[in-house]
Amino acid sequence: MSDEQTPQSKGGKARAAALSPEERSQQAREAAQRRWETPAPKAIFGGPDKPIRIADIGVPCYVLDDNRRVITMNGMLDTMQMARGGAMVKGMNRLELFASRDRIKPYVSKELYERIQNPIRFQIGRSVAYGFESDSLIELAEAVIQADLAGTLQKQQAAIAHQCRVITASLTRIGLIALIDEATGYQSVRDKNELQEILTAYLLPEHRPWMQTIPPEFTTEIYRVYGWKRSPDNRGPRYAGKLIRQLIYERLPKPVLPKLDEMNPSNSKYQRKHRHHQFLTDKQGLDHFRSQVITVMTLLRISKNKADFTRHLEAYFGSQLSFDFDNDA
Repeated sequence: MSDEQTPQSKGGKARAAALSPEERSQQAREAAQRRWETPAPKAIFGGPDKPIRIADIGVPCYVLDDNRRVITMNGMLDTMQMARGGAMVKGMNRLELFASRDRIKPYVSKELYERIQNPIRFQIGRSVAYGFESDSLIELAEAVIQADLAGTLQKQQAAIAHQCRVITASLTRIGLIALIDEATGYQSVRDKNELQEILTAYLLPEHRPWMQTIPPEFTTEIYRVYGWKRSPDNRGPRYAGKLIRQLIYERLPKPVLPKLDEMNPSNSKYQRKHRHHQFLTDKQGLDHFRSQVITVMTLLRISKNKADFTRHLEAYFGSQLSFDFDNDA
């Protein structure tokens, strides 16, 4: 983003400079009032008795109804080993004062500073609390470390810098989110939501009419590589079905195949009313399915026989996988 000032920003600063202290205070009060009038998000998971532990410090955290993970303001201060209490500058919170100092501010991004200036106001039952999204903790810790490396921190801030190194060494952004989800109990709900998102992306509520998704050449290549004889009335050994299942359907996201088996069950003769691919969505489900077909067909084409194909499979998918197509069990 360019640092050049636009005519609009210059005009805005000029208007602000022309205001009296009373008028500026009035504007600030009106802005604060607007924030208070906006309904605050609610904490749906978490509580004082379900903190995460960072470097042996219990840190209160919550999951809001808009899925944001937040750490309370006091939790942030405690984790960074900063004193609680007022900022000693009217209108600034403690973290904002810390991040605004010349020793730290050059290393704090504009986006992070804006977040620190405007902590999230949220409801815990009937109470109101303030906090920050979990990423803010790690980003601020990284900024402090950069300032320390540059030699700009004061001696009394050495403990804060040390604690920030502990934070960044023990946590990643994703790891912190996972830690919060586990501590608050949100993990089980998150897993269900993510499962539903995958199934919605891959599966249709009802099957579509049959259409050709596996080209005839695919089956021809399987017969050639495995040395099977083919006749017009021969549907082939069931190994072919096992091959398609293991190398194509099992390569889709884990919940997809079990759901397909549920939606399209087999009868006592191991026959299904529809083909599994008839339940896949056009965009994501079939696209992924077809890409797997192409991959396997490429491996079939470059293989001279079954042993050669097995070597290619293991080289591509990993030798730890077991491909058992030698029986009809």
